[in-house]
Amino acid sequence: MRIAIPALCLVGCYTGAPANRDVSTSWLGRTRLEIEDRWGQPAARDPQLLTWTFSRTQLELPSGELHVEARPAVLDAGVVGPNGAAAVHAEGTLLHVAGGFHPGSVMTVTTAAVASIDPADRISAMDGAALHWGPPNDANLHWGTIFGAHVGMGRLDTTGTPLPSGGVYVGGMLTPTLGLAGMYELAAGTSDTGSAMGMAAGVAAVYWPVNRLSIHAGPALLLAWDPGFEGARLRPGAVAGASYAVIKVGVLALDVRVDLAAGPSTAFGTAGIGINVN
Repeated sequence: MRIAIPALCLVGCYTGAPANRDVSTSWLGRTRLEIEDRWGQPAARDPQLLTWTFSRTQLELPSGELHVEARPAVLDAGVVGPNGAAAVHAEGTLLHVAGGFHPGSVMTVTTAAVASIDPADRISAMDGAALHWGPPNDANLHWGTIFGAHVGMGRLDTTGTPLPSGGVYVGGMLTPTLGLAGMYELAAGTSDTGSAMGMAAGVAAVYWPVNRLSIHAGPALLLAWDPGFEGARLRPGAVAGASYAVIKVGVLALDVRVDLAAGPSTAFGTAGIGINVN
């Protein structure tokens, strides 16, 4: 998992220009009031154009360079003296020194998104960095890296009483509604004969059929103990689950969710709440 999870973070190929294009398209036909409620008041406005801007400061540190080169030098010359001509031979070392200094700089880069408004007070065109502010809250559109964590109560098929449990996931989007994520789940429960625990680590496809509802499933490796923490067993299996975002603001969601893991001779699951960026 230490190798798989960072690799999964890099599979999120749906971001950048493709995602920005889809976010821009998602606003077409929406009202001026709707985008101002989602993005806030524009930095500039007129009857036909609304402009939002954000700025980033880029710092370039001072730098310098120095090159020193040493190479042998040989001098041969003729000298005329009182007794006639004589040859002079000298050897030494020639040093060549060169360098430069580059002062640092501070630059402020301003990026904008511009919405064109038609006579019906609706958005007819969108240009610029719309991805920075995001799509309408009800648009089924997800991009880049996705991750989250959840806590709740869980139990194993060998226990009757649930105990605190939870899990985490991290991955990336392949399309606006389909992602791939590394999953880790932990469930615990207790019975008359003692407590038990199950863990699952795997890779799952995550799909949003509608904006707030996601489902996931994929292969996993399961490690489980019987009550009393006896009979540890490592088995191949699968993870699956679903979540519904009861609160969603931009890419941040608070959801209720159910997660299940099953394999030969073992099954466990959790139910709880989670916080996610997707």
